[in-house]
Amino acid sequence: MRRNRIPASILLRRKRKSCPFKEAGITRIDYKDVELLKPYVTEGGKIVPSRISGVSTSYQRKLQLAIKRARNLALLSYTAGYVPQFESTRVQRFNPAHREAR
Repeated sequence: MRRNRIPASILLRRKRKSCPFKEAGITRIDYKDVELLKPYVTEGGKIVPSRISGVSTSYQRKLQLAIKRARNLALLSYTAGYVPQFESTRVQRFNPAHREAR
């Protein structure tokens, strides 16, 4: 008699990660939500692949587009994870409230 053995390759496969966006019920990924995008960008500025992050392919495309839009508008940095928001001195010079304070 022959035993039906399960191949080792099937036994050693890891369980696929579930998509965090599907679990949270998020349907739209907004490029202005930098806190949502930051975990999916490495310190070097690269977009984390879906096999590591566990994001499904449809959400990975949406995430990629949102990250690229945020980079284009300088909400996210191309090299670091995010751009810190600060008020420049030039903005302060043209701010009417700043003039009244003098």
